[in-house]
Amino acid sequence: MEAILAAMRAAQGVEGISEGNASDDETRDDATTTPAGEAGRHRAMQTVCAEFAASAGAWLGGRWYQHFESWLYSRRGGDADADAFPRGEDAERDAVLARKLRASGASDGEATRICRRLAKASENARRAAASAEASTRFNAKANRVRRREFEVGGDKGVRKVELSCGKVKLEVNARHYAGLRRRFEGRADDEAFHRAAFCLLARYACLQGTHYKAGNMQAAVPTGVLDVLRGKFGVRCEMFASPLNAYLEEYCSAVPATDRQFGSLGSAFDYEPEEGSFECNPPFDEEFISRLAGHLERLLAKNSKKPLSFCVIVPKWLESRGWKRMAKSVYCTSNTSLEAKEHAFISGAQHSRVDQMTASAAATSVIFLQNRAGERKWPVTADAIDMIRAAFSPIKSHTPRDVEKWDPDAPLGLGTNTRRLPAGSKSWVYASKRQSPADETVETPAKKKKKSKKVANGAISADFFRD
Repeated sequence: MEAILAAMRAAQGVEGISEGNASDDETRDDATTTPAGEAGRHRAMQTVCAEFAASAGAWLGGRWYQHFESWLYSRRGGDADADAFPRGEDAERDAVLARKLRASGASDGEATRICRRLAKASENARRAAASAEASTRFNAKANRVRRREFEVGGDKGVRKVELSCGKVKLEVNARHYAGLRRRFEGRADDEAFHRAAFCLLARYACLQGTHYKAGNMQAAVPTGVLDVLRGKFGVRCEMFASPLNAYLEEYCSAVPATDRQFGSLGSAFDYEPEEGSFECNPPFDEEFISRLAGHLERLLAKNSKKPLSFCVIVPKWLESRGWKRMAKSVYCTSNTSLEAKEHAFISGAQHSRVDQMTASAAATSVIFLQNRAGERKWPVTADAIDMIRAAFSPIKSHTPRDVEKWDPDAPLGLGTNTRRLPAGSKSWVYASKRQSPADETVETPAKKKKKSKKVANGAISADFFRD
């Protein structure tokens, strides 16, 4: 038994666990992921990304990766935890993607076939990731994480840290790396921290689809907005954050399995406060927002005596169920519109980019949901709304922490200093399958004067991902 526990400690990064003291160790429940397992998950998600680009990208254009991220969120149906892969076929949740494909010229039959191919690719990738995790869980060598520092951008560049496990390399800005180190509960052990940090980076990359330009589904609010909410409304907790972008000390996040070691309170949908003031900036997905609306109304109805207040920041989607439910709620005490280009957000992938602020291309709603006790304690005044507007303003009024130069083609994202997926990414998943869900050949773009090549058995060459 002791030998097995030792192997688990080495693979998972959990120190000091033995048969006698396991019940007293604070980190035992958090060590549910391993670097090798998350690396396998990352590689598997890349194959789904490649399948989406090959089948839907031709219809959706150069920003297909945004549609891919949106599809992932929609198919998960408000549940970002678990394994990040959508499961099975779901015509209802594929409706948005199918509509986009038809609007781009695809026939009904073609749109349906594409959705089915994506569902099959996702399921195969999920199984391959699970198999890879099981086969490496107790392999200490496979779970070793390496670290290196480097700088991009010359004299005015940004310092970055690369964490790698096997062939998967992930980058994080040095500032965010330092923030993770500060939040990490097992501060004494650098090796354990690097294992936990790699798992975190890999999982969030998977949730966004692994493409280095992804991250727009959950842009963060400027820190100045959180300062206003903390000062005027007593906000102490962000209900939709992550260890990578949380500004306040208390926060909920999407993936407790990787986040609890960095202080996360767990999923917002499992969080049941009886009183207090909270900020909610959910992913820009209708299912998430609708689910959040129901959760907040239930909390407010359940706790009528103690002051409870939620500041909800969501896209102004007038026809969506979630937006209408909050805007028309009996608990809605204020509904403010921020017009397009007059406010800005921070990239959802800020931890790996050198940007941060980006002007919003669409209108946003700032909705306050409060019970009567909360309304009395934290009244929404015109002055407070003006301060929120000012804190949301693009670029000029913000500090260097919020606004940095960004080269969208800087190194990052898929784990290498490149703009493409690794060669043979699909073949990694389908190598053991008798039949591939995408047996057709895929033609890669021409590189310089060389002729383009076709790769069989579903594999896509590295040149596939040039923009």
